[in-house]
Amino acid sequence: MSARHYRFGDFELDPASRELRDADGPVALPLKSFDCIVYLLERRERAVGRDELISAVWGRADVSDALLGQTLSRARRALGDTGEEQRFIRTVARFGYHWVAPVDVADEPATPRAAVGASVDEGDAATSVVPQPATRRRRRHVLAFAVMLAGAVAGVALFAAWRGARVPDAPVQAGAALVLPVEVADDGGDARWIRFGAMDYLAARLRERSNLTVLPSEQVIAYLARDGDAATDPARRRALATKAGASLVLAARVRRDAQGWGVELDVQDAERSVRHAASAPTPLQAIDRALADWLGDPAIAEAPARPTALELQQRIDAAFLEGDLREAAAIAEAAPLDLQRMPEIAVRVAEVDERAGRIEQAQRGFERLATTAGVSPVVHARALYGLCAVAFNRNEPERAQAYCRDALAALEGRHEPLLLGRAYMMRGVIEDQLGRYEDALASFARARIEWRAAGNLPGEASLDNNEGLAHAHHGHFAEAVASFQRGAAVFERFGVIDHLASSLAAKSDAQRMMLEADDALASSTKAWRLAPRMDDPRAVLAIAYTHAQALLANGRLDELGRLVERYDDGTPAAPPEFVLMRLARDTAAGTPPALADADVDRIVGRVLAPPNPGSDARLSRAVDLLVDAALAQGRREVAAHALQRLRDAGASPLDADRAFVAALAGARIAEAGRDEVGAEAGYALAVELGLAANRADQWVPAGAARVIALVRAGHLDDARGIGGRLAAYADRDLGAAQALLALYEASGEAGAAERLRGRIEVLRGQRRAAEHAP
Repeated sequence: MSARHYRFGDFELDPASRELRDADGPVALPLKSFDCIVYLLERRERAVGRDELISAVWGRADVSDALLGQTLSRARRALGDTGEEQRFIRTVARFGYHWVAPVDVADEPATPRAAVGASVDEGDAATSVVPQPATRRRRRHVLAFAVMLAGAVAGVALFAAWRGARVPDAPVQAGAALVLPVEVADDGGDARWIRFGAMDYLAARLRERSNLTVLPSEQVIAYLARDGDAATDPARRRALATKAGASLVLAARVRRDAQGWGVELDVQDAERSVRHAASAPTPLQAIDRALADWLGDPAIAEAPARPTALELQQRIDAAFLEGDLREAAAIAEAAPLDLQRMPEIAVRVAEVDERAGRIEQAQRGFERLATTAGVSPVVHARALYGLCAVAFNRNEPERAQAYCRDALAALEGRHEPLLLGRAYMMRGVIEDQLGRYEDALASFARARIEWRAAGNLPGEASLDNNEGLAHAHHGHFAEAVASFQRGAAVFERFGVIDHLASSLAAKSDAQRMMLEADDALASSTKAWRLAPRMDDPRAVLAIAYTHAQALLANGRLDELGRLVERYDDGTPAAPPEFVLMRLARDTAAGTPPALADADVDRIVGRVLAPPNPGSDARLSRAVDLLVDAALAQGRREVAAHALQRLRDAGASPLDADRAFVAALAGARIAEAGRDEVGAEAGYALAVELGLAANRADQWVPAGAARVIALVRAGHLDDARGIGGRLAAYADRDLGAAQALLALYEASGEAGAAERLRGRIEVLRGQRRAAEHAP
């Protein structure tokens, strides 16, 4: 390959060292995707034909369109490109591909670097499985890990590469089976759906007709994304089985024959591979006959009542597995009306609508199925589960809980471990949101049993993260961070980008609550770097909010300002959480806006009735920031009005910080009005509430404000008692350090004060306003 060094967009590419970098560092992607980028880029003056590209990159001609398309999809995703935008790689219809982005060429890289990223062997590079829509904070992080639980039976879809750390191989599960994508000899046009559709069908039939644990299709696809040759190389299949935790590998190949379709099903264990061949009018019937031959169960081969409907289901599921929601919807819409009305098809259509964000349409579809007599228990459960996810996404936990309960009841006594695992996890998520900690942990345990039976390692990682959230909600932050780290390791292993980002963001939130601001920023930065490779804008917004709060905690106001500008355009449609972050940024910079009661009402109104019902903005946070800004402007009456709006709203299970903020804000307003008794009582209550919740990010700021108030009032002995508890945080929290500085200066401890001043300047960052200054 050329030794030249290329720059395009935000990327640098060095073919000699096999390195692709963006502004944040190395970008990893499978070797074949990297090679496709280089080949197209170096021939950017023309379009490259499909056959030419395959011959150059794979060195052989028998590469399917599906594999080529997946390889190019990963390349595009690594570049932050999509099949719709095509900013770098353009598809030339019925021919091939063309590199279209401007390129700067240099003879040598700007700086020497070790070969990383793209030089990783495909067997080691983690690749993204894009899950169903997700998001966070107490709700949005939860929903990310719950995976918008109404998702289609296929679950998640394969796409772009991500930089993956190696983790130990999974322990082999005795009797577990891994079903590979089906190889299609005629992979053009109408046969393309077979690769994933027939794969998922074979896995489902094997799960149904045997006692084997069959790995979820999305899990297999994730592994294959790192080693695509394992689908055709028997030796690498065994290595893949060990890595995936399976003792059997099933590989099928289908081709058209005189009877319609022929299939060769290879069943491989550690010692041998046995082939079972069959023919039938349709590829799915041929799969059934080959499976019947292997299992010795002729009943499997009985023709389905509606073979066309069965094929339609698998076509939709195949598109879903590929992440092509438009194609999935188009397949359903093009079907005859009698097929569209079938419950098995209608539930898939509703799930596609929900995944694509067409919530009202999805709800109508789920409601029709949930109230239709004669629907199968599994379809009925999926519809109820879809309604549960819709209600949860709308911040209606009680309603979601009822639907989830009904879905579990519909599945009672049925062997549906994947769906049961999702439903139990969602039940735990809802119970945690409603404050029922022990019930939530019990539901998570039930989900773990189901998913372990199904061999669903990513599902167990979701449980780790949801348990982490439950721990965090109850003040067990160290345990929460450990849980998030376990989940992140699995998601990185599987390349599940949305979930990996959610894990890191939730970890950042927990670290910030422990006042570990540096660690919180490191975690949120990793999460934010994943954003260009995420499809769901709601998930990206939530990651951005986590990152914004970590930037604020570290005094990185310029970066915070740029992030705010990206999301708050000043219109009513702007996310209210970023309206709040603008207020926080301006106040921290010492330039708070001049607020009136009307401004308070406008901001509070946007928080209480956001454009997106899933907004992360909380009234407690809004009032805390409004009181900050108003008092910084000397407008005590405006601060009091903001506090009254909080008190009038009352308690909410979705906003557990209201009592703390009311106590702290009341104390600060009292201090501003020279009400020493009221201030002391409020600060004492705020400290008590923060300690009870084990929230260092609450009791430390409240304690710091209390120390400063006591110092100003001349009560140094009382201030020392509280200051002693703050000393452990003075090296990492600006408010604690400022409070101790005030105490040392008032006590005449010049040496201690001088040592603190240097640390305060480091902690301050770009902040100019004293934290919680009355």
